Amino acid sequence: MKIYNWRPFLERWSADWEDSAGTGARWLGSAAVAEERIEELEERLGVALPLTYRSFLAVTDGWRAAGTDIGVLGAAEGLRWYGEPDADSDAEAGAPLEPAAGGGLEPGAGARLELAVTSDAEVLLDPREVNADEEWAAYLYRGRSDEKPERYESFLELMQALFREFHRNHAHSPDFVNATTRELDADVEEARAGTLRGDDIDGRLERLVEADRCGRGRAHGLRVQIEAMLGGGPLYVEELAPLAGLEEMDSGEVAERTFRYEPSGAFGKAVATAREHARWGDTDAAWDTIADAVADWEPRGGEHIAPVGLLADPFLGPVITPERGRYILETPRGEGREEGLVESEEPDEPALDGLAWLADDGQERGSYRFLLVEDVSPEDLAVRIAREPGRPVTLSAPADEREAGGAARVGWCGGDSGWSFAFVSDGIGPGSPEGQEDVEGAEHPGSPGSPGSSESFRAGLSDTALELGEIASLGTASVLVWVERGSGPQEMPGTFHFSYAEDGERLYGFTVHGGDIDEWGTLPDTLDPEDLFPGSEDLALDPDDEYEALDAIAEEYEVSLPQFALTQGRLHTVETRPWISGS
Repeated sequence: MKIYNWRPFLERWSADWEDSAGTGARWLGSAAVAEERIEELEERLGVALPLTYRSFLAVTDGWRAAGTDIGVLGAAEGLRWYGEPDADSDAEAGAPLEPAAGGGLEPGAGARLELAVTSDAEVLLDPREVNADEEWAAYLYRGRSDEKPERYESFLELMQALFREFHRNHAHSPDFVNATTRELDADVEEARAGTLRGDDIDGRLERLVEADRCGRGRAHGLRVQIEAMLGGGPLYVEELAPLAGLEEMDSGEVAERTFRYEPSGAFGKAVATAREHARWGDTDAAWDTIADAVADWEPRGGEHIAPVGLLADPFLGPVITPERGRYILETPRGEGREEGLVESEEPDEPALDGLAWLADDGQERGSYRFLLVEDVSPEDLAVRIAREPGRPVTLSAPADEREAGGAARVGWCGGDSGWSFAFVSDGIGPGSPEGQEDVEGAEHPGSPGSPGSSESFRAGLSDTALELGEIASLGTASVLVWVERGSGPQEMPGTFHFSYAEDGERLYGFTVHGGDIDEWGTLPDTLDPEDLFPGSEDLALDPDDEYEALDAIAEEYEVSLPQFALTQGRLHTVETRPWISGS
């Protein structure tokens, strides 16, 4: 609620209070303070009062903040520098005035202007904290030892907050009906209808926020739906409470990543198709499927304005970025289809990501390894590389990069290539962030002694060694890449290992390790390691060489790894047998 001057705002406060309390008092203030009296105050204090407080006094000498526990505040009588024993003291007694940089006087260090308040609360205006409008910061101390003071940009902002507090304190009373509640409720309904039309989402949200701050319960439920969609997914358990009832979301299922968003109708069918795309890494196809069907979404009731269940689905939540969430909100749906305009465009054919993005990601990601297998589904690939061969494989709940730990995430490479992948990363950076625990028992490929460390990798590279790519290539072909970046200052050698296999046999490949190059078989000309790694004499892996090698492999076999799915999405995982075994 924007206030252009004091009187309409204060008259509204008085009228709202009278409508609810019926006291017969149509004005909660007093007579205005004369200009001469205001000038006397400024002369005594040694400063010009901030404009919003000065103009307040010109309308009323203090205000009864009805509906709050503050009492009467802001009267001219009792206005003083904080710490003065009484209002008749000279300014120097509590806050000595010092020369200002531009001439004149300003309050000394620690000085704040204390407003008169008829309660245990204190209201202070701080001339040392001045905003662009030359307003002093206002602080409200409610007299409770366990609470921090509330800070506001100005006295006007403080009064607006107290007005909202008055409305919140009475919002649950069925008899609390007045001009403001009627106005706010009308704004809420228009925001609901406008959001379904996809019209001015930011403006609708602004009105809902104001109504929510004034305690209009309906506004809160609508507000959190818009904010959730604009924030993007995935939705976590702690964010679920205000939304759970809308989509029958079970917090346990969300926490365990087993929740399935299953809306009805044509949109529900599209969601089911999109989930299958997302669960195997094709997040672009998943989004295109959802985007094409948003107009068919139907709310489950009058308070439902967005498909927030998408955000809680473990596969689809990561697909809904803030930009895509906004697209959904701006698409007319439900009853809004009749009034809104739906503009449909033929989606562009998504470009494959290739492999070189892994090198660009080098500052964020540590070591990694991946296996690509042709004409084999991700489910079949999981069976081929599972830690316990010959036994049925149960794919895990979907996991992101950190949640996967040392397990391999599996999916389709994208496009029409027919290749599937298994990918293992040691996560973001050299270790987990504070508060993020590793998956119990998970192997991390960059840790000493794990299958992904350089020492373990080198120990397995004998003629009799068996690579995971050979096992996975039975009846088809496979590409295996293993990267350890190394570190010069720590004297950790970098490694880039590439191997191509067909029908269970390694045909060719190379290993660059700490400045040495080993190769076997007849390599394609485009994969000559001497050309790809001209800086191989360096101990650590050169990121430019890594980029060129990955790009060459992607071009040679027309393969790709889905960047969004691996960096932001969730995929099924499988615990694998060693990637190199034997001696």
